[in-house]
Amino acid sequence: MAAISAARAHPEYNVAIIDRTFALGRKILVCGAGRCNITNINLGKSVEDRYYGSDPQFIKSVFDQFGYQEIVNFFTDLGIELYVERKSEIGKLFPVTNQAHTVTALLDDELDRLKIKSFLNTEVTEVTRSEGKFKVSARNLADNSETEFNSEYLILSAGGKTYPALGANGSGYELARKLGHKIIEPVPSALPLEGKSELSQDLQGVRMELQVTSFIGGNKIKSSTDEVMFTKYGLSGPAVLNVSREISIRINREHAADCEVELNFFPGLSTEQILAKFEARWGKRQDQTLEKSLFGIFPNKIPPVLLKLLGFDPLQSVGTLSADQKLKLVGALGSYRIKITATRGWNEAEFTAGGIDTTEVKQTTLESELVPQLYFCGEILNVDGDVGGFNLSWAWSSGWAAGKLA
Repeated sequence: MAAISAARAHPEYNVAIIDRTFALGRKILVCGAGRCNITNINLGKSVEDRYYGSDPQFIKSVFDQFGYQEIVNFFTDLGIELYVERKSEIGKLFPVTNQAHTVTALLDDELDRLKIKSFLNTEVTEVTRSEGKFKVSARNLADNSETEFNSEYLILSAGGKTYPALGANGSGYELARKLGHKIIEPVPSALPLEGKSELSQDLQGVRMELQVTSFIGGNKIKSSTDEVMFTKYGLSGPAVLNVSREISIRINREHAADCEVELNFFPGLSTEQILAKFEARWGKRQDQTLEKSLFGIFPNKIPPVLLKLLGFDPLQSVGTLSADQKLKLVGALGSYRIKITATRGWNEAEFTAGGIDTTEVKQTTLESELVPQLYFCGEILNVDGDVGGFNLSWAWSSGWAAGKLA
C-alpha cells in the first residue's frame, strides 16, 4: 500500500519494494481464515476503543486521511467487490469471492500497472544515511550475493514478529533501533492462553459461546463474548484472543504472574438471572437428574465434567438441591475463574503489541522525528487493534499516509 501510494502521489519517482520472502502479501493470504477481512464497518466509530499502544490522536490522524470509506473505495476501484459478514455483529468486510488471493492478485496487478519493482528473496541487512541519501545494504537469499540500493526516501514497513513461518522475524526493529529509534518491547497479541485446569483438560476440543473477562492483579480489564475453545493447555477461540493483549503484556513484557480469566457460561446474565432461569427449568421436572437438567443448554460433554469439578453428584435429582447448592452451581456458571500462567507463542499470535515508539514519529505524515525522509507504517509501529479487520485497516491507512511522503 505504501508503494502504491508513493507511486500515485509521485509518478516522477522510481519506487521499489524490497522483501525477504519469495512472494508479497503472504500474511494477507491467512487473514480471515483465507478470506481476508479487509476492514470493518465500525472502523470510524471509536479509535480509542479499538486501537492500543499509541496516543489515540496519533492513530486518528492517520484514519482521518484514509479511513473506512477510502479503504472501501480503494479496493472497489481495484475491482474487488466487498460484502459485510452478517452471521455476527462484528462488522467484517470480505471480498465477495471469499478468497484472499483476490486481494493479493489485484494488488500485484496495481504494482505492475504503476511499474513498481519488487525485489524478492532480498533481506535488508543495514540502512545508513549520509548527505541526504539512504544506502540500503541487502543480501539475496537465493544465491547469498550482496546488493545495494540508494534512495532519497525510505519507508520501513517490515511488520512485527507474528507468523514467523510467513517471513516475519522482527528484523525491522533492529534497523529502526540502529537509526536511533526507541522500540517498545514487542510481545504477541491476540493469541491463545495457557492455564492448566481440569475443566480445560477434560473438555479438549469443546467449543461454546461464553463471556470471557480478563483480570490482572484482581482488577477487571476487558470482556468479550464470542466462541471459546477448551484446549489441553488452556483456552483459545475469538473471545479469548480478544482479551489476551493486556495479559500477554503483563506476562511477557512485565513478567508478572497475577492474571486470570473468568468464564460466564450465560453471557450478559447476572447470578440472579441465571438462578431464575434454572429455577424455572428445575421446577418443571423435580425428579430429573442434575446432569440431565444441564443438557440442552450446554454441549453434552460439559455437564458431567463441570459437576465433578464442583463436587456435585451428577445423578442427584434437582428437587433435592439445597439453596446453598443452587447458589454454588449458579455462581460457578456465572464466574468460573482460571489462572493464566503463560501465553502461546509467535506462531499462534495474530498481532504484535509493541514496536517503534510513536512519540518519535510525526503525527499525520508518519515521518521520523529523528531521521529526515524516513517513514514508518503498519505493524512495525507501536499500534495494534482488535480482531476483526482493524489491524489490516491500520496497514492500509498507515501505508497510504506514509507513501504520500507529505
